[in-house]
Amino acid sequence: MLQVTKWKITTMKYRKLANTGTSVSNLALGAMDFGSKTDDTEAFAILDRFIEAGGNLVDTANVYGGGESEKLLGRWFTDRPAAISDSVVLATKARFGTGPDVNENGSSRRNLDRALTASLRRLGLEKIDLYQLHGWDPLTPIEETLRFLDDAVHAGKSTTSACQISPAGRCSSPSRPPRHWAYKHR
Repeated sequence: MLQVTKWKITTMKYRKLANTGTSVSNLALGAMDFGSKTDDTEAFAILDRFIEAGGNLVDTANVYGGGESEKLLGRWFTDRPAAISDSVVLATKARFGTGPDVNENGSSRRNLDRALTASLRRLGLEKIDLYQLHGWDPLTPIEETLRFLDDAVHAGKSTTSACQISPAGRCSSPSRPPRHWAYKHR
């Protein structure tokens, strides 16, 4: 698998996703502008080229384009054969709200559960590969947040949950975290 750059052609490199056995490309494709500044035709071409080059980690969030990024990715997944779409390790995030509801913000169980359900609906998927916190929430007890992330994995909505947020040390993991937790201390 090749990565074409301005200077040379190199082989795509991979690494393990934190403490999981999942291999992800060293380069991730961020889909922040998909569906808002980048239309389907251009975004699909970018995604196809990224996969052809050996990339497999695609990152989005519930707030990107007010959810339009996830909708566009859902259309791409539907439009591509499983042999292509199944190779993608899809990451999405939640923390910030996409609407006026006062509870549609933060890392509470209520918000994260509703955000994950809405993300899955927009993406047209039953499970996310990596569900991440998009930022630190000083108002929600970290235990509530971590419990939800663990429960989302056990409910089959996410393969892996991640907590790598600031301020450093606020999202500390237990000495023996569940294997499906992707964590990294800063």
